[in-house]
Amino acid sequence: MSGPDAGPGTDPNAGPGSNPAFDPLVRAVAVSYRYGSGAPALDGVDLEGRPGEIVTLVGPNGAGKSTLLRLLAGDLAPDAGALHLPSRRSAAGRVATGYAGEEACHFESLSGTHNAVFFARAAGLGREEAEAAVREQFDLLGLGEDASRPVSTYSFGARRKLLLVEALAHRPTLTLLDEPFAGLDLDSREALADLLRERSAEGGTVMMASHDLDLLPQLADRIVFMHDARVVAGGSPDELLASMPDVARFEVTLAGSFDSTGLVRSEGTTLVDGGDPLILESERGQAALPEVCLALAAAGARIRRVVVKDAGLAAVFRSVTGAELDG
Repeated sequence: MSGPDAGPGTDPNAGPGSNPAFDPLVRAVAVSYRYGSGAPALDGVDLEGRPGEIVTLVGPNGAGKSTLLRLLAGDLAPDAGALHLPSRRSAAGRVATGYAGEEACHFESLSGTHNAVFFARAAGLGREEAEAAVREQFDLLGLGEDASRPVSTYSFGARRKLLLVEALAHRPTLTLLDEPFAGLDLDSREALADLLRERSAEGGTVMMASHDLDLLPQLADRIVFMHDARVVAGGSPDELLASMPDVARFEVTLAGSFDSTGLVRSEGTTLVDGGDPLILESERGQAALPEVCLALAAAGARIRRVVVKDAGLAAVFRSVTGAELDG
């Protein structure tokens, strides 16, 4: 949402290369939703996704990301506001949306191939086309060896891969994915990223929720921060990261145990994670490294290695909201 809740200089619905002449494929306008009598899961959310764009929703658990995707997928109806969605089926008869949510509903006794082909045909593909598309994506995502086994024998990672194949095989115009990289090995993550780039290059809109902050700067065209059921800021990865040019991140690997409660930090230095590695951030940039190392040594830490990085998306989110992403 732009306006008073958005971060300085950011518009969640504007990104590099955005062209006002291109009508959004999907749009939420002042959308609100609550489960029963609980607190709002979404509170006046404005969001849109344009053709050829990969939009990623980022926020802590409970921010409203999954609820928003379920609304866009048609699983839920908003309590207030409006949704503008593509027609359910294209002129060729294909289902326009592909959705992979938090939970999957599979036919447990059937093989992965039978499940995926069933859903591809239900989405409008002919038998031969469905079988070819499923076979191709099984190979790309590393599910080929599991293709003929009953889904009841699948691991968590294999189930996630199957869900992704079911969402993507019919090449939807609008792709909605909730934590699509969870449970995937490195090769499968890279293959999925390539598939999503391909959908975007073909003019499709990809909208997903993800905690994978290392991958997002290279994949997303636009990142939208969500917090407490609202959209609070957004922009391209470069725009968001450039908003904190002086913040440095120190990842400190220690030898032996260390109690971070005794660490005295200088002004502008934040202890992000007291685990191993120990992670600190400083608003003074890399110039704060000597002070950080001295403070650690004074607190009894034995430093094995220090990796210095620029501020990441987690630091930007913290700056905008005052909250941590891993909530």
